[in-house]
Amino acid sequence: MRKFAIMLGFCLLGSTLTSCALPIAISNYINSTEHESDGSKKIEYTDEAKKNGFTLEKPTTGKVIGKEEFLVQGSLAESKAGDKISVWVSKDGLSGEKKVAIKDKKFHEAIPLYYGKGSHQVEIMMETNGYNVTVAKFTVDNTSDVQQTPIKYSKPYKANGITLDQPIAGGKTYDGKVLLQGTVAPPSKDAKPVKYLVVHAEKDKDTSMYYLPVENQKFSQWIPLRFGAGEYVVGLSLDEGGEYFTPLVDIDVKNSVTADLRDLLPGSGIESDNPEIISLSKKITTNTNSPMEKARAIYKHVATNVSYDLKKKDNYWDDGALKTLREGKGICHDYTLTTIALLRASEIPARYIGGDAGEPHAWVEAKIGDKWITMDPTWGSGYSVGKKFVKAYDPSYFNPNPASFKKTHKKPEVIY
Repeated sequence: MRKFAIMLGFCLLGSTLTSCALPIAISNYINSTEHESDGSKKIEYTDEAKKNGFTLEKPTTGKVIGKEEFLVQGSLAESKAGDKISVWVSKDGLSGEKKVAIKDKKFHEAIPLYYGKGSHQVEIMMETNGYNVTVAKFTVDNTSDVQQTPIKYSKPYKANGITLDQPIAGGKTYDGKVLLQGTVAPPSKDAKPVKYLVVHAEKDKDTSMYYLPVENQKFSQWIPLRFGAGEYVVGLSLDEGGEYFTPLVDIDVKNSVTADLRDLLPGSGIESDNPEIISLSKKITTNTNSPMEKARAIYKHVATNVSYDLKKKDNYWDDGALKTLREGKGICHDYTLTTIALLRASEIPARYIGGDAGEPHAWVEAKIGDKWITMDPTWGSGYSVGKKFVKAYDPSYFNPNPASFKKTHKKPEVIY
């Protein structure tokens, strides 16, 4: 297991922030030009292939021509739920693996030709009795110069029934976001169902994290590459609790978008691109004439329309602006996510600040012009008396005097 030593766990991963301070009182096989090249050259099948009922429908010959990728399709009679085959692609001393899921004893998958133009050697392997054995070999000639990189798989990838359908390889360049799509099939009837996966997107020293919901054993979500142009590592992990994660896959990708949009793009719980959030943001700011007025109107809306939930003690993976607005309640984490989502929907850069206000607390910073201003919609919403929350809008926590604010809100750190 890997422990991410980043402060995102403070507010986004729901492990540290137990309460908040209050004022007292796609298809895989696309654009392929693969075709059989030499009908006289046969696929090399091993005895293990015959023993386990492994057959290929595609390719049908031992030499194939493809462009960037090729198709493997066939069946494996001796297989069970969760089984995968490994397709190893090699060229000039380099080799990369593509895991292929077997469903109902059949498989059908696009395989990347990682290493540019020329002849790639392909070796298909399966696991039997705890060992990987070769079942078939053939050759594919790639007509494309495009270089790709293999996806890096961990052992728990198979053990947890994960199948990543998109992307099929790393090394590609994207326009600001990358699609992660696949399935999660429990390896056994007794296995705990996976409700979500954790995504991390790393560029240099910057890391962003997202929750990827799993519904009906499927997941599909665009992941923003929020730190500008350059190389990223995008990974999928299982949340083991306590800020510990089990890595599943890592994918090398490139972003072509130059601008650093970390404070404007949507994120986990910050659904600023959702039509409902966009519509509400426009409605709230209809009669405003400046970014400062927009920010003030959004602050007031959240502070007056969300009540503090004294019964909630933890953050949850599905917390977010939409959930908070629909339920009309939350803790500081929820006030902050909701305010940021509405600000970003209004094209106002905003960020999540974590700190201490007598206990762990979260608030908002928004960029107006070239200046960051502070707002605390939680404290602006009311105050607590014993076990009761008293609703009382307080405008003074919008753009407060910095010196006064620092007396109650300490150790601020940009979280998200």
